[in-house]
Amino acid sequence: MRAHAIKGQTEPQGAPESDKDEMALQGRIEAYIGKLEAEAKRRVDLRKHVETRWLDDLRQYHGRYSDQEEADFKKNKGSRVYLNLTRPKTNALMARLWDLLFPTDDRNWGIGPTPVPELTEQAEEALKLADDAKETLEARRGKLQEIEQAANNAQDEQARAELEQQAQQLAADMEGAEAVASEAQKAADDLHAALGEATSRAELMEKEMEDQLKGCGYQAECRDMIADACKIGIGILKGPVLGDKTKQKWEAHTVTDSDGNERVMHVLSNVKDDAAPSAHRVDPWAFFPDPDAARVEDCEGFLERHLMNRTKFRKFARHPDVNKDAARAILKEGAGAGQMPSYLVDLSNITGQKSESPSDLFTIWEYTGPVEPEDLADLARAMDDDETLDLLDEDGDIDPLVEMHAKIWFCQGKVLKFALHQLDSGEPIYSVFNPEEDEHSLFGFGLPYLMRDNQSILNAANRMMMDNAGLSVSPQVVVNKKMVRPENSDWTMEPRKVWIREDVDTDPRLKPFEVFNIQSNQAELAAIMDMARQGMDETASLPQIAQGEQGAGVTKTAQGMALLMNSANVVFRRIVKNFDDNVTVPMIRRFYHWNMQFSSKDAIKGDYEVDARGSSVLLVREMMAQNLIMIAQMFGDHPVYGEWLKHSNLLKQIFRAHMIPADEIAKSNREYEADAEKKSQQPDPQAQAMQAELQLKQDEISVRREEIEAKREIANMDNDTKRYVADRSFDAVMEKLAEGLNTTREQLDAKIQIEGNREDAKERRLAVEVAEKQRTGVSAGGAI
Repeated sequence: MRAHAIKGQTEPQGAPESDKDEMALQGRIEAYIGKLEAEAKRRVDLRKHVETRWLDDLRQYHGRYSDQEEADFKKNKGSRVYLNLTRPKTNALMARLWDLLFPTDDRNWGIGPTPVPELTEQAEEALKLADDAKETLEARRGKLQEIEQAANNAQDEQARAELEQQAQQLAADMEGAEAVASEAQKAADDLHAALGEATSRAELMEKEMEDQLKGCGYQAECRDMIADACKIGIGILKGPVLGDKTKQKWEAHTVTDSDGNERVMHVLSNVKDDAAPSAHRVDPWAFFPDPDAARVEDCEGFLERHLMNRTKFRKFARHPDVNKDAARAILKEGAGAGQMPSYLVDLSNITGQKSESPSDLFTIWEYTGPVEPEDLADLARAMDDDETLDLLDEDGDIDPLVEMHAKIWFCQGKVLKFALHQLDSGEPIYSVFNPEEDEHSLFGFGLPYLMRDNQSILNAANRMMMDNAGLSVSPQVVVNKKMVRPENSDWTMEPRKVWIREDVDTDPRLKPFEVFNIQSNQAELAAIMDMARQGMDETASLPQIAQGEQGAGVTKTAQGMALLMNSANVVFRRIVKNFDDNVTVPMIRRFYHWNMQFSSKDAIKGDYEVDARGSSVLLVREMMAQNLIMIAQMFGDHPVYGEWLKHSNLLKQIFRAHMIPADEIAKSNREYEADAEKKSQQPDPQAQAMQAELQLKQDEISVRREEIEAKREIANMDNDTKRYVADRSFDAVMEKLAEGLNTTREQLDAKIQIEGNREDAKERRLAVEVAEKQRTGVSAGGAI
């Protein structure tokens, strides 16, 4: 955005061609500024009835009666109770819109490449052509093989020649089919590459714009704007804007001292902060669009009023683009008398802060809109802006069809700042939101206005109920002063009071006291109040279920509650769609235009379109979460449909439906691919498990073997012990026997040996006899 300070308004710094031309130019500029000031006054006067309605809306929101009503109640000694149901319903609408339009885990907007549907269709067609060409090629290749085989088996030379000719013709056709298939595949690959490039650029642009909106607190500004719209019927958002903020910077300057020596001095100066575009909320009381237009696009210029005290004005004047001479002259003149708007005191009174109207505020007007080429040329010549002059006709004959937009700041007849419109598209930088639109004006209707009559009925019935309760709580007493008088001369009714009867001739039918009870009409008045409450729900289209209150007769099941909430969201869909069309789409489109025009990042630029997602999140999250989980369970492992699902996106949507930030829990595609690569380099977990199980079994077998070996060794040791014990027992018996026979152990062993030898000899002899018997069949005598 090019911004310039007007020269020559107070102290001309450069002499033009002649003093006469300079005076004429200055006169035309002053006349144009006077025209803008007159237009500003006209718009202020025409909007007074709207501001009166806004004050009534704010009084109703804060639960305040007007000064005249308060005086009447005080005069009549009636109740002044204000049963404020407007505020909770308005706050409920604000909170509901904030929750729907700005979810904590997602954006309410997105951008995508404009030709994506066309590219996708073309890519699918190219792939289809490639597949058809491949099928045709495969069919001809099979046909060729059949013909070649038939030619080889043919016995007739003529038939063989015909088959070979057919084979040659088919081979030539196959070369053409291969070329077609290759070209179709290349076209499909090129289209997919273009589609991927466009999508990648769109994602980068989306990220860039998201950072810019976060930097300026876009969601907070939108929440304030929605609060304005819900209260008085209009909310204004402005953007993208640049150059309105400044930052301080130390700069080095070379100066020459009194001795002629040069030295470097660092000076703190104010510079423009043009780091990124921003968007901010505009005060509805300071916004004056074209009163004859019903849409932002139809407005012929916008006027925005800035009220500044001297401190704020000096801070504004330090901006590099502000005309310092004009600012000094305004400060010397002081704030103009009679320029203060009256609503300032009214707003303070509504909130209970009694104050007087400030009289030392400067009224600075900011005009944004079309400027006639002649006026634009005068401003450009006054500030020697050759760039703007080059945009106009070089011959000096300005084409009346040319309309150029600019921004002009002026105060008390002097131009403070001038800038051409920052966007080449010329699109208005203001967006307006109305919960209930007015087809004849930009100033719509808020919730207090829609509930005004029912709130008045509710208050009237409530006041009557309080007054009636005060009258009927105790009876009215009529005293005949001729018959009695109080002992203490005080006619006030009190317990155990003593009354003295007067001795006068009176009618015996008369009583000294008579009591009259005032009828209580609480039930009838309560019915009127219930009717007013129901009327407020109907006129505001905000039932109790939408405010978080279940009410009587409402279903107790979660599914039934979800259906009721989805039905209650029908009204919100209309309001949210209105916000998307009038705020989200234009604002995001303007930020896109700004980045396309001024951003130095070529990687983000492309032809995109804005997608508003506000109305897409209105389905009850509980039902959405159940549906997503059901889809994941039914089709996640399906052998056919499971391959068509985007599992990562499905998982993120499940988290979002539960209002859980998906980025903090779910892996990104890059993290998933990195983990998959690590797993591919590692052994298969199942194989590792099987190997571990096998090793465990081998260890068990080894342990078993060691146990068996240990038992065997123990058994051997036990056997050895038993054998040793048996041997010792045998020796003991033998020694005892030898003692009984008066022989030694050696003699006894010898006898046993002799007897053993005899037995062996008998056995050998018997064996010989048996063998001879078997050989000859005749017994040799002896044992056989």
